Amino acid sequence: MKLEHRTKLEHYLSVGISILANFGLFSAMLIYITFDNNQDNELQQTMVIDPVEQELIEELEEEIVEEVTEMQEMQDFTDFQDIDIEISTDFEPDQEVVDAPPDADITELTALLSDIASPVLMNDLMPGRTAAGRARALREHGGSAQTEAAVRRALRWLKDNQESDGSWRGRGGANSHTGMTGLAILTFLAHGETMSSAEFGGTVSAGLRFLVERAQQEDGTFRYVDQAANRGGVYAHAIATYALTEAYGMTRNQLLEEPVKKALRVIINGQRSDGGFDYSYALHGGERDRCTSVAGWQIQAMKAAEIAQIGLPELPSALSLSLRGMKMNQREDHRFIYASGRSGGRISNRNIMTAIGTLCLQILGEARSREVRGAMGILAELTPEDFHPEMEPVYAWYYATQAYFHQGGSVWNRWNRLFAPMAVNAQEPDGRWEWDLGRSDNYGPVYHTTLTALSLMVYYRYLPTMQTELIQQRPERSPAPLEEDDIITITL
Repeated sequence: MKLEHRTKLEHYLSVGISILANFGLFSAMLIYITFDNNQDNELQQTMVIDPVEQELIEELEEEIVEEVTEMQEMQDFTDFQDIDIEISTDFEPDQEVVDAPPDADITELTALLSDIASPVLMNDLMPGRTAAGRARALREHGGSAQTEAAVRRALRWLKDNQESDGSWRGRGGANSHTGMTGLAILTFLAHGETMSSAEFGGTVSAGLRFLVERAQQEDGTFRYVDQAANRGGVYAHAIATYALTEAYGMTRNQLLEEPVKKALRVIINGQRSDGGFDYSYALHGGERDRCTSVAGWQIQAMKAAEIAQIGLPELPSALSLSLRGMKMNQREDHRFIYASGRSGGRISNRNIMTAIGTLCLQILGEARSREVRGAMGILAELTPEDFHPEMEPVYAWYYATQAYFHQGGSVWNRWNRLFAPMAVNAQEPDGRWEWDLGRSDNYGPVYHTTLTALSLMVYYRYLPTMQTELIQQRPERSPAPLEEDDIITITL
């Protein structure tokens, strides 16, 4: 009896242990599945690609090459070069940790980091700010592996040289924290890097927080201009507004909407009755009234607001008025003057003013106008070196490169063959640029790096205006919502 009782006890004990083991295994499987699903959900927050782009991405994957990481001498090219973009679909959880400055408070970044769990919002005017869009635009408009590698080096240098408060700083006449921060953010946004980007998300977020929380005042203006008598404050304000507006347009982050509107109203309220702008938003008189250079940044900021569909009722009339003011600054010989004040005639024949005026007319819908054709006849004969004798050639290249790009054709091809190799070969190994040209030689590497990188991203930053005119004629449409099966995630 005792043996039989012991046998039964051992049997029941064995069954119990088996049940417990199976229960433990089942629990572990549930935990693993839940964890795996959470990881998948986290990955889907990084970047979502519209199904329309999925076919193009699959084509690109067949042509993947290693990114150019070493500085190589870039030869002048006589024809468009194909660009191969590295796109990875292999996901590891630790690759998706969002970048943040070392001393940043992650909890404070949460609101700006969570832009949206959907595609980076690109309308028809900005299709090149995705991996697929960049690859396509680089091929179509003459970019190369060298130009794209130079841009990536520049972005990484900017990330490494961000101040602890989220800003960037220049020197000399470019020492405005606000202006330099705006330029840096524009540079990241031009490459499609938003607050949720894996490599640069924390960098962009900290820069935006600096502008919104530290730099912008209650009336919408920005501090940290740091220039005598606030001269140049209108530049810094417009550049910061431009950056915030593009960030809002690309993410629809609601925390940016009101700061953008407040900043835009400062520009609109500071516009003269003739459509121009001076150095202090003076409505009458002022220093260098109806200044072409000042107006350039105000117009770019307002145009970005139009693209972002910010919904500011006074914006359309301000843009129309700015077109009138810019046309008033063009002389009979098709050149643009510096300003309509008494100081304007002294430097009215600078090529940079013609480049600024031309770009502004192009983005305001006048790409085919008589005024643009006349100005382009002057610009078409210039080389990058022709801007060297002027005070700020790097600034001139930023405008000229865009003007040539929007013109397209042989004019653009010629400039691209001259400018792109020169810019790539002048980059320092660590990714920065420091041009020793004109009075801007003491402005610092942030100024030179942002403007040069923006010039090398012209291929995909916006569509050429000749194409946007066609796009603007399309009826407005609301994209169909993405279904779960339509979503794929990629790392950039």
